[in-house]
Amino acid sequence: MSGLWGLITGAVFMLVFKMGFWGFLLGLFVGPMLGRFFYGFMAQKNANPTLFLSVTFEVLGHLSKAKGVVTQDDIKIANQMMDQLQLQGAARKLAQDSFNRGKDTGYPLRDRLKELYAAYRHQSNVLRVFCEQLIQAALNDGKLDDREKDILYIVAEEFHIPYAQMSMYIQMMMGSYQFHQRGGYSYQQQYQQQYQQSSGQRQSYQQPRGPSLADAYRVLGIDESADITTIKRAYRKLMNEHHPDKLVSKGLPKEMLEAAKQRAQEIQAAYDLIKSHKGFK
Repeated sequence: MSGLWGLITGAVFMLVFKMGFWGFLLGLFVGPMLGRFFYGFMAQKNANPTLFLSVTFEVLGHLSKAKGVVTQDDIKIANQMMDQLQLQGAARKLAQDSFNRGKDTGYPLRDRLKELYAAYRHQSNVLRVFCEQLIQAALNDGKLDDREKDILYIVAEEFHIPYAQMSMYIQMMMGSYQFHQRGGYSYQQQYQQQYQQSSGQRQSYQQPRGPSLADAYRVLGIDESADITTIKRAYRKLMNEHHPDKLVSKGLPKEMLEAAKQRAQEIQAAYDLIKSHKGFK
């Protein structure tokens, strides 16, 4: 679709505005950006304001039921997520009803995912936030069982996300889980301070207890052998994808913004930890 926008824009620049061949080339570059802006505007204008929130908690309920019996821990996790998103009043009631609906035996998982995909098919960052929230919820007990993985890959199928890409999302969120569990936010400042006190002698530096560098690299979705350029590129891409203002412009409901903000804070903390270890600015 972006290629079509480029061709159309190029033809307009070349023929209507008489810009010739260079106008056509400019259109090939500008067209996809115009297309993304248009689809983002239309998504924000036409999106059902409750659809994203409803399907999120429906699938969360479906994930909970997938393990057999929905336990009090599952309900507690759902309520914690509602607290995290600061849901109150009608929004919280909608989330609770959606969670219960997702537990039904005949819940139409694929149909609801198709409906959500149709609304946000041109907003990949918004769909990524949806996936990350599901993975995070599934990981609250520290592991993913086979049935939970099956559901996550059904989500990938309906969102047209390649298997390898969903696997990467899962690995990144597992890294985020470990990073958070080991105190990644508060630990970063402690790590940086002690690193600076080592006067640059990294060989003798003893890493204190806390999130490992391996966790931080997994949060960014890169290998521990990555060079500084790769690290910076991964960080900037992730921060761009989770920027709250950009997500709102693409149609993310305001109720989901808190989750995007917390994810961005986690990405920042992981990046700062890696910077401290590598010694670059």
